[in-house]
Amino acid sequence: MIRQRCAGLELWPHSVADQFTYREEMVQVGSILATRVQCAMDVEMHLEPLADLLIVAMVSGRAEARDGRNEARTGPGQVLLQKPGRPLINIGQHFDLYSVNLDLAMVTEAATERTGIDPADFRFESMTPVSDEMGQFWHHTAAHIYRLFTGPAEPLQSPLVIRAATDLAASAALAAFPNTAITLSYRLDASPLPTGPVRRAVSFIETHAGEAITATQIADAARVTPRALQAAFRRHLGTTPMAYLRRTRLDRSHQDLLDADPAQGDTVAAIAHRWGYVHAGRFAADYRAAYGRSPTVTLHG
Repeated sequence: MIRQRCAGLELWPHSVADQFTYREEMVQVGSILATRVQCAMDVEMHLEPLADLLIVAMVSGRAEARDGRNEARTGPGQVLLQKPGRPLINIGQHFDLYSVNLDLAMVTEAATERTGIDPADFRFESMTPVSDEMGQFWHHTAAHIYRLFTGPAEPLQSPLVIRAATDLAASAALAAFPNTAITLSYRLDASPLPTGPVRRAVSFIETHAGEAITATQIADAARVTPRALQAAFRRHLGTTPMAYLRRTRLDRSHQDLLDADPAQGDTVAAIAHRWGYVHAGRFAADYRAAYGRSPTVTLHG
């Protein structure tokens, strides 16, 4: 049954529990595929090269991964990253795990947006995280994404929430696993930067803040590269294009809270989701930092 539902998989069961169980729940939202797998056997799996990044977070049991160049072992509470484009051998031992598949192009775009690295220079360099603490950070992120995707449907009806979840997954992967965007230093161009691209980018952001826009789309509207636009924003505004977008959305949410009517069913959570916040606690923290009070006080004030 497992062979039939997983294309490109060769599977050899070894030790099988007396009370055998196999449970798999998979959900895809946007470009992210989140899965929970519980399997009561030791099994060796040979997979064809993956199209996406695959990052595994172990709840219990053990796993070993080999891709012909690298290998890694992981146990309860640990994580590992498997790169696309290479045949894989995975060995699992009575395991319970979360896995998250990420589009490499999406993660590369996030790396370019945050660091200015040339996309051609970006790559992940290891299966294992940069530290135990960052491994735990990814483990919590994977569990959160899975719970979000398998939870109430309403938040996932917002394109901005989907985009926020995508940004969270990409940012967490970049922070947790060694890659060239965090191990190499990239200098911004020191030459004078015109303000025209910044004005065009700001106008685009203000017009499209309610949409799931990307750093590449903002740079295209400004008619410069993402790296050049990031340098221009830092020089002229002291921020980045995506940070400016986040602040714009926070300002819009503030206005919506001022205009809202709790008696008509308006809620803080609905307004947060409208402007791309996945987690109400994060929205409340950002809002309090910006406006000095909670969004609930603004809504009921």
